[in-house]
Amino acid sequence: MSKETSAVAVELNDIHITAGSRDLLENVSTRFKAGEITLIVGPSGVGKSILLKLIAGLHTSFESAIQYSGNVTIGDQPARGGLAGVVFQNFALFDEMSPLENLNFAASNAGRKASIKPREMLQQLRVPVNVPTSRLSGGQRQRLAIARTLMYDPPVILYDEPTSGLDPMTGGQVADLIRKTHDQHGKTSIIVTHDYHSLMPIADRIFLLDPDQKSLTETPKELWHTIEGMLLPMTQQVRSEEEVDSYPVARMVQGKLNQFFTATTNSFLRFGTGVASLIPTWKNPQWGFRFFWHFLLMVGGPAAFLYLIAAGLISGFVTTYFTFKFLPFTDYTEPLLVEDLLTALGFATYRIFIPVLGCVLIAARCGAAVTSDIGGRQYGNQIDALKTFGTSPRSYLLTPILWTFLIATPLLIGAAFIAAKTISLIVFVYSHPERGANFWHFHFHRGLELPAQYLYRGFWWLMAKLLCSGFGIAVISYYQGLSPKYSSSDVSRSVTSTILWATLCVLTIHFLFALFEFENVVPGSR
Repeated sequence: MSKETSAVAVELNDIHITAGSRDLLENVSTRFKAGEITLIVGPSGVGKSILLKLIAGLHTSFESAIQYSGNVTIGDQPARGGLAGVVFQNFALFDEMSPLENLNFAASNAGRKASIKPREMLQQLRVPVNVPTSRLSGGQRQRLAIARTLMYDPPVILYDEPTSGLDPMTGGQVADLIRKTHDQHGKTSIIVTHDYHSLMPIADRIFLLDPDQKSLTETPKELWHTIEGMLLPMTQQVRSEEEVDSYPVARMVQGKLNQFFTATTNSFLRFGTGVASLIPTWKNPQWGFRFFWHFLLMVGGPAAFLYLIAAGLISGFVTTYFTFKFLPFTDYTEPLLVEDLLTALGFATYRIFIPVLGCVLIAARCGAAVTSDIGGRQYGNQIDALKTFGTSPRSYLLTPILWTFLIATPLLIGAAFIAAKTISLIVFVYSHPERGANFWHFHFHRGLELPAQYLYRGFWWLMAKLLCSGFGIAVISYYQGLSPKYSSSDVSRSVTSTILWATLCVLTIHFLFALFEFENVVPGSR
């Protein structure tokens, strides 16, 4: 990468943006010149970040409250994810990756060989290589975000409030870093900000987003000193518009109804999307497998196996102990029923108790973990960051999540069943030493084992409902996490929703299978 990298112009044509009931921009057409640093200035809440996402091609179907028309072109191409790099306000770094891996990810998805190595880029921007990304200071994380964007080598870089919350001296340092990066790498740089004091010295042009006129107009350089006076009444107007709402309850009810119907419609589409996403379409298989391993450890790691094994031990103990402990008229009925009780216990443990209990626990534990991970990525703009590198979040995230659940769910249920039948054997032998282990083994497996076959009776029925359950949990947890997140509370609510809906999905699947699976089954029959 060098100054010779071709910068391109960005054009807005007849842009109209509406957020809820508010018009933010009306029929805006303008051009940001190639190779310049352009500031888009306006008070908070007027839609600067929305405009930035529109330029970057990052709007999604989830953002139903944001409507826009018109078109944006970058160079001679319509704006879309992957054409412009974005340095997000919260940096949107992949914390599970090292600083070097963050840069390698961007470089591997660039589609062309970078002229500077990732390690050299980190040294150039003074980012430590051996410190975990999550432990970097704020300034180091910001420099890493810029370095990662530069490694992707886009012709346009967008900065979202790069000096927000910084003191004047630190803001000036960030401005100097942007100017130095711009001069060295020759990009078209567009900065959306309300802090024009720190960034004005590095700007070539300044555009003012006026919420009153709903316009985006260039301010002549000789009038830059008047920007503060122009922004003050705009800020007051935006605050008054936010405070006045004549129908707050009606808007809330309407919003909830719209959300319900949208969610109901989209749920069917998402399950269809999940089926299509089973086929890996990774832009770079190396990173596809990296994400797969990340989610496999989350869903099917040692902690998950210990969790399901503990559940199996408890289930096996409770069912065996209490079945024989509280049998009515034990002295008379047990000698007559013990064989059939063990057979029914084995059948129910393998086909009903452990599958239902295990899948519910997987939905609660593993589904919640995945939703929390995806929700954190959504809240931290990592989902948008993936799009800016020309990659599909659905490919790199949903596909690995689906396969980890499809692989892990049968294995976890298998571990729980082994634990359940092991403790059942121990409890039975302890309480019936005169009958012994061989008696338990023969009758417990009488309804399961088939002559000259390795697989238990009903194995394929069991696998089918486990795979369906795993698939349903995966889709629900992914899309609950992917829904818009505006605070950490939204992440928590999506985790709760996942536990509710994934559990309901699992119970529904097992109920539907039960209508057909056990129709002609007689436990213990040969």
